[in-house]
Amino acid sequence: MGSLTAGGSGEVPVTRAERKRAERVARLERAAARVFARHGYEGANFDLIAAELDLRGASLYYYVSSKEELFLRCLRQSAADVSARLRAIVEAEPEPRERLRRLFREQVLIEVRDYPEYVPLFFKARVSVPALADAVLSLRREHSTVFEETARELGTDPRKARLGLEIAYGTLAYLPDWYDPAGAVSPAELADELAELLVAPFLRTDG
Repeated sequence: MGSLTAGGSGEVPVTRAERKRAERVARLERAAARVFARHGYEGANFDLIAAELDLRGASLYYYVSSKEELFLRCLRQSAADVSARLRAIVEAEPEPRERLRRLFREQVLIEVRDYPEYVPLFFKARVSVPALADAVLSLRREHSTVFEETARELGTDPRKARLGLEIAYGTLAYLPDWYDPAGAVSPAELADELAELLVAPFLRTDG
């Protein structure tokens, strides 16, 4: 069996030991996300999560105190990374049409290339613990705000923009279920094509 040292994903690794610890923490969070995605929050447990890493379930208590805490860590760490990437696009691209296209493109890459295991936690997670349900909803709202603000800048009719966003979220939620990165279409090609399709409903037409 392997070993896992204590630490938090919010820490900034400085020494070699801290960098190694941060890597183990990231592996734990990604393993937990995979298990939560497959089994749901209620069906997941520390034994299943630890098995992904060739560890014993009890060893995870050295790192987190509960399944609820680990679920929240998975959510918040991935949300912080995703938000930073999307906000960087907002700051770098002044033209709203191109910005929205780039936002959708980045979101596709995040889901199929970088964080596929985290997608169900945001788009499809159903949890009975009120604090967790509130956290999921809050992060979803924060995430959607980036797209909504850009859609408003485009001058898209609010009802049409709302419909376009819901269609986009539905499309994005199921990407990891059917897309194979090892297939004929590369993640970058998929991101380019889907970004154009998803941005189209937000563009105004005359007449």
